Formats: sequence, C-alpha cells, structure tokens
Amino acid sequence: MCDKYVIGYSISEKKRQKFNWNDFYSICESEGFLLKMIDINSDLESQGPFHVFIHKLTDKFAHAENGDQNAKAIISRINEYFCQHPEIIVIDSLDNIKILINRYKSYEILQEHLQLNDVFTPRFIEIKSKSNIDNMSMLKMAGIKFPFICKPLVAQGSNDAHKMMVIFNEQGLNDCLPPCVAQEFINHNAILYKIYIVGEHFHVVERPSFKNFYEEDCTILNTIFFRSHDISKSDSRSKWSILSEEDIPLTVKPKHEILEKIVKKITELFGLLLVGVDVVIENHTGKYAIIDVNIFPGYDSYPNFFEQLITCIKKLSIGQKKSQQHSKIYMLKKCLSDDLDSGFESDEKKKYSIKTNK
Repeated sequence: MCDKYVIGYSISEKKRQKFNWNDFYSICESEGFLLKMIDINSDLESQGPFHVFIHKLTDKFAHAENGDQNAKAIISRINEYFCQHPEIIVIDSLDNIKILINRYKSYEILQEHLQLNDVFTPRFIEIKSKSNIDNMSMLKMAGIKFPFICKPLVAQGSNDAHKMMVIFNEQGLNDCLPPCVAQEFINHNAILYKIYIVGEHFHVVERPSFKNFYEEDCTILNTIFFRSHDISKSDSRSKWSILSEEDIPLTVKPKHEILEKIVKKITELFGLLLVGVDVVIENHTGKYAIIDVNIFPGYDSYPNFFEQLITCIKKLSIGQKKSQQHSKIYMLKKCLSDDLDSGFESDEKKKYSIKTNK
C-alpha cells in the first residue's frame, strides 16, 4: 500500500508532450504526491489505489458516440470503477463531460440556463437532413441568417470535430455534412477570447478570428472551409482575419468583471474543473457571445498551470477529508441515539449533508 497521495492519469502522449508533463511529475513529487500513468485498456483495480484520477478521454467518448463498441466498453468499465470507488476525486466527472461531447446539447444548456446580462448564446439548430428546403425552413424558424458557422455535432475527441465552415448562401448548404450544428455568425472584429479555467482561477488569451461579414458578402463568397485550431492560432496570418479600415474603430476590450461572471456560470452549469470557453464580443452591441465550451483545453500561455492544478487538488482533498470526518461523526451519533425518538437523525442529516458536484 503506497503511503503517498496517488494521482493517476490517462492522457495521450501528444497532450503530455504539449504540456511538458515531466514538469508535472516534478511538481507532484515536491508536494508529496505520486503521479502514475493509468492503462485504461487493463484492469484498473490492480493498478490502484488512486486518490485522484485526471483524464482526457474525449476521444473514447467521441468513438463511443459514433458506435465504437470497444470505446463504449472502456467508458463503461471506467465508470463502473468510479462507482465502486466513490472516494476517488475524478477530474472531471464522466457524466458532465458526456454532455459537452454533443455541441447541440451543450448549446441547449447554455441557451436555457445562461441568464447573464450582456452575455448570450448565438442562435443554433441541428442539421440532420441533406434537404436544402428543410434546412432553409429550420434556419428561418430559428432566425438564423447567412452567413452562419457549420460545426460537427461531435465537439471533442477527433480531428473532424474542428473541421468547420462559414456558409454564405443557400447553395452553400450543400457543403453541410449532417449531423451538424448551424450556429449564427456573430461579427466580432476578428478577435476571439479563449478563457482557460482551472477550478476557481482563469486566464484569458486573445486570439485572431474571422473578420466581419456583411450581407453583400453572401452574394460573392463561397463556403469557407477551415479548422478552428488553425484560424485562431496566435501566429495565424489568414486573409480572413484582416479587418477593413471601417471596422477597426468598432473593436472593444473585454471587461474583467463580465468574464468573471461567465467563468462562474460555466463552472456551475457544467460542473468541470478543467474547462475552456470561447467568447467573442459582438461589434455593434458590445454583448458577449459564448460560441463554444471545451473540455480540458490546451491552456496555452496559462501561467503556472500545474501549480494551479495541484492547488485545486489539495483543496478538493481537504474538502473530501472534512466530509468523511463529518460522515463518521454523524454515524457515531446516530448509533448512540438509535434508541431515542429525539429527531436527532434528521437534524444531523441536514447538518452534515455533503454538497456534491453536478
């Protein structure tokens, strides 16, 4: 039995290299933690015990969503292991992550529960048909005009999840590949704000994005095919990111207090510790549009990411120990009071109820 606090992880080699994962080993060791890689294709029980499980299993979720039986079996096995070991701190909950795999479902949640002044979710529909007549009818009913962004329904876990299009006219509808999501295009002066969240902390990075498009563009432009990662790279030099001189004065800077409200709301809604939010500011209203929510993003330029992560883990573990202590106190008092009809049990249940994440 290991006397150290064990942090297990299942993260791809590519992501570990991007994060310089060896640095995390050093930080964990200096904090008295043992970092251990987990083989999700093998029995988890024999690899444990774990106190924390950090993962990026979006590829497995994506494959399972597309009917891959092996991926479904892996997700099911991991979920069963967590159910058998509720004491493990999971970063992040599989149930909560599953919601964000489907873009349409995540947009629905945002649309229904966002409710913040000056913050909104662009209009959207799910495109299931190849019929332009049906799709035009749905777009009109939803109030979505050209141009709009066409995104794959599966939002995470595959290269195809980042293959998108700007559709300018009815002819461009032929380029849509159902199932997909049509999202209203918001003119935002070619600036995307990526919010990287670690628990209660966040960091904002400004990235290039699409320039503004207007009604006249819909008659002269054909569908723009792009990868979201490419258009918003810090060193991107796309012609589609060059603003006209008339649009430059429309640019505004984000207000920190509004970004704070967005972070608080997103973490409440989706119950995730490691999450990213893509936000743009509408040029003619100054309102903030949440255009995507991402599981365990890249954290590019995030200062002291591993230190922040360890701080969150320590805070969660302390909270868990207190909950366990409260549970033990409650059980002891319950046993002592079993013969008394005093109403103690119901009072104690209220007093020592444990608040859990969604």
